[in-house]
Amino acid sequence: MSNASGHEILRDDASTRLSILGNHAIVRGGLEAGVQFYSCYPGTPSSEIGDTFAQIAKAADIHFEYSVNEKIAVEVAFAASLAGARSMCGMKHLGLSSANDPISTMPYVGVGGGMVIVSAGDPSAITSPNEQDQRHFTKFLYYPIFDPATPEDARRMTKYAFGFSETTGLPVILRPTTRVCHSSGMVQFDSLPAERNEVGFKKDPPRYVPIPQNARRMRVELTERYKKAEALLATSGFFPRTGSGRRGIIASGVAYSYTAHVIQQLGIEDEVTLQQVGAYPIPEELLKDFLASVDSVLVVEELTPFVEEWVTLSAFRAGRTIPILGKHTDHFPVEFEYSPDMVDGAVRKYLKLDQRNGRRANVPELPPRPPVLCPGCPHRTSFHMVKKVFGKKTVYCNDIGCYTLGYGEPLGACDMLLCMGSSISQASGIARVTGERTVAYIGDSTFYHSGLPALANAVQADDAITVVILDNYITAMTGFQPSLTSDNMAGGGSLSGVERSERFSIEDAVRGLGVQNLYSVDPFDDEATLAALEQAKAASGVSVVICHSPCVVHDRRVTKERKRSPFTVDQELCNSCTACVRMLGCPGILVIDGKYTIDRELCDGCELCADVCKHDAISPMQVEGD
Repeated sequence: MSNASGHEILRDDASTRLSILGNHAIVRGGLEAGVQFYSCYPGTPSSEIGDTFAQIAKAADIHFEYSVNEKIAVEVAFAASLAGARSMCGMKHLGLSSANDPISTMPYVGVGGGMVIVSAGDPSAITSPNEQDQRHFTKFLYYPIFDPATPEDARRMTKYAFGFSETTGLPVILRPTTRVCHSSGMVQFDSLPAERNEVGFKKDPPRYVPIPQNARRMRVELTERYKKAEALLATSGFFPRTGSGRRGIIASGVAYSYTAHVIQQLGIEDEVTLQQVGAYPIPEELLKDFLASVDSVLVVEELTPFVEEWVTLSAFRAGRTIPILGKHTDHFPVEFEYSPDMVDGAVRKYLKLDQRNGRRANVPELPPRPPVLCPGCPHRTSFHMVKKVFGKKTVYCNDIGCYTLGYGEPLGACDMLLCMGSSISQASGIARVTGERTVAYIGDSTFYHSGLPALANAVQADDAITVVILDNYITAMTGFQPSLTSDNMAGGGSLSGVERSERFSIEDAVRGLGVQNLYSVDPFDDEATLAALEQAKAASGVSVVICHSPCVVHDRRVTKERKRSPFTVDQELCNSCTACVRMLGCPGILVIDGKYTIDRELCDGCELCADVCKHDAISPMQVEGD
């Protein structure tokens, strides 16, 4: 394995100890296991895993792709596994739902080379429209699941998971959460393998084709493989137990790290027995032994009471009648991620330590910071133009991506949001029952992810909707990964590393689905954009307007230059009417001591603020060298 990329993650030195992100530790674990294939659809908090593999794929001799969506990412990785390769695929928790169709059947078929699905969870919905607890997939679909508490856990579990997958014949899920993904910790590297799996697909239809007669046989085999997985996990080392007190605490994921820290800070190591749950299924004998050693149990876990109910059932089976405390006893909430302070409070309550140890200082909460489009973002211009034509009464259905940031005032460009690709379907449903034309916003990456079938459905129903496709040539919100419309020459790259001479054409795809009313514009061309939107509004059935303009942040990063002069406010002409702020919400426009001004470094010169100013107080700044 070459280190031609120079990336520290490729060091082949078992003495290396580095403080790295949990996501980077996952990459390292895959490398140490001899991973040969990686596919993903980017989604925070998992994005850095795929981005790192993209950087090192050539040097590490790994087949890599940014897939069009998570379902495809899973399918291609599973096929690579069936051909013998050790494969990984990555996504956030929502992606696991998107890929649920193939994921449901994969354990029946079983793997060839080890397969690890990295599905990063997002407690507190920090960058997501919902929370999900993927741990239920272990009972729902018979997936062994690894639940790291630290970056080092993430490395060790990833490395272990491949051989474990091959031994059990099961694909496995690695479930890091946001605080593991995006926290740094000390990681001890192991050496990289000298050899990797031999690749080659051997035909065996009864094994690989789950028609009903085969599926019923596979179902029986699946039960046995899952039992084998439980037995192996009992000796995996991912269930460490510390302390010897009769008060028991059992914890999982990052909550285990918080709990261990609290116990150390309180100096109560001898008063409690702390049991980590690092994987699922939880070995039954391990739980029985733990329950026999304590007189009560506090369960510390984020999201659903998954471990709590598992422990309660295990205690019932073992005839062990002891208090089991957690979410059902209001020691912890079901919602949102935990903090060290929350865990500290619950442990104090459980052990009645409040008076003995005093109180922690109250830290005021930070003020909320609403998400906002970047200065110069073409989406702001598109939203502004669409609202000019369609007005405030039109229902605007939005989608997942930067264009979600049209929500709220002053843009008012988002009335509903559900999931990837849903904007078109929801616009169709509302238009069909109300008889009113609706507008759907969707981005380039999301359009190819799941917008195509939704648009085909709208066309066949002849729904009165206008679909506005905001094409900024990149998957911006999750970290500037390439989309199908990315320009190789402009630094966007390609999904699989295969260079193309031309971008994918959204226009060709839309026409291929039967759309007759199609318009392509540059949103910064006011006249052409307004004219196209007027025609789209007057059309019958489905109309599509494609707004092409590069992501301003990515474009400047790649070109290293400013293409337009920043704007400035003439204080003599400005009467502080507030129109520029009220209508646009651009973070580059500031109000200082009652005066309106524009931050030169933030302004990209998009000119939109000048267009809305009725007093000609905003104009281009003369920059040296112009």
